[in-house]
Parts: sequence; structure tokens; C-alpha cells
Amino acid sequence: MALQPKPFSLETVLNYRKRLEDLAKNRLYEARNIHAIIQEKLQKEKLALTILIEETAQLQVEGVEIRKLILFEEKITASQKNVIAIEKNLQEKAKIVEQEQTNLLKRSRERQIMDRLKIEQNVSWQRYLDKKEAAMLDEIAIIRHGKDPLDQQ
Repeated sequence: MALQPKPFSLETVLNYRKRLEDLAKNRLYEARNIHAIIQEKLQKEKLALTILIEETAQLQVEGVEIRKLILFEEKITASQKNVIAIEKNLQEKAKIVEQEQTNLLKRSRERQIMDRLKIEQNVSWQRYLDKKEAAMLDEIAIIRHGKDPLDQQ
């Protein structure tokens, strides 16, 4: 009664899945940081635009030469374009954050599945060993029973 070799160990696969999950966590963390930085940049740019608009309105009330007013209007236009570009960039980064969250969820599920599979494999292997041990003990009991001097009479 030869023992079968233990099935393939899932430890290597489980370690690999854990590394993938950790990498996904790091990527999500980085994506969130970048998103937060861009969001802060957008808020600053919107504040700067608001200040420019207020300054332009104040200059118009006070009366200012047309060249200076045109210069402020150009700054406002440039700032508005910058706000639009930053908003677009922010939307792209939000999509990346969402993708990284999905990726992390996927990696986490894969690792959990492999972890459960490893546990099931270990339980199955232990059952196999217990069954073999019981069979060996039965065989030993039969052999001993056959050598019992009381049975030979």
C-alpha cells in the first residue's frame, strides 16, 4: 500500500496571488494620491480664476485703461482653459482610480479563492492520510489477529 505523493502545493501560487494583490493595493494608493493632487490643483485654479474675475470687475468699476482690461480678460480665458484641462485630467484619473479598485477587488478575490482551495486541498490530503492510516491499522490488526494463539486452537 504505497502512499501517493502529496499533491502540488498551492503555497507558491498563493504567494504569487498575494504579491499581485499587494501590487494592486499600491497602484490604487498611488492612483488615489494622484487624483487628490489633481483635485487640489483644480481647486487652486478655480480660486485663482475667481480672484481674477473679481479683480477684473473691480478694475472695471474703478476705470482702467483698455490694454490692462484686455490683459486681464486674456488671463481669465487662459485660466478657464486651464480649469477645463484640469477637469478633464481629473476625470481621467478618476477612471484610473475606478479601474485600480476593480483590479484590486479581482486580485483580492483570486487570492481568497486560492486560499480556500489550499485549505480544501490540505483537508482532502489529511483525509487521504487518515484513510490510509486506518487501512494500515486494519491490516495490522488482521495480521495480529491471524497470529493470535487462541485463534489457532
